[in-house]
Amino acid sequence: MQALLIEFVNTFDRSLKKVQAAAGHDSGYSRLTISQLQYIDAVHSLGEPTITEIAERLKITKASVTAGVNKLCGLGCLIKTQSAADKRVFHVSLTSAGEQLVNAKYQALKEYSEFITVALSPEEAREFEKTLKKIISLFKQA
Repeated sequence: MQALLIEFVNTFDRSLKKVQAAAGHDSGYSRLTISQLQYIDAVHSLGEPTITEIAERLKITKASVTAGVNKLCGLGCLIKTQSAADKRVFHVSLTSAGEQLVNAKYQALKEYSEFITVALSPEEAREFEKTLKKIISLFKQA
């Protein structure tokens, strides 16, 4: 089971990066890690969050988020803007390259969903969805 899970995660990661590269993002962005993609997704879903808000969303330390955000700023995916109201606070937002990555991710997920729908019978698809929900629930409890 462990080997199969590793193969699934690696295959999914390679496939996502392939879709991003095909979308014209092969200038280094296709080499982003899953963690970096999670930062980008968190910023996208939160709007213009602070480092603290990202850390809370991802359930990791602010120090880790700061390092990750700084790396992604250097790669041109994110930008930090100092708050006018409180100079100690920085808001994080996506650059156009970051937005393109988010769009490529959602396009890839749409394609994966369509692939699964075609590959599985209706009963298998329902069972797969049920299993995914159960696994997600368990991860959220951990």
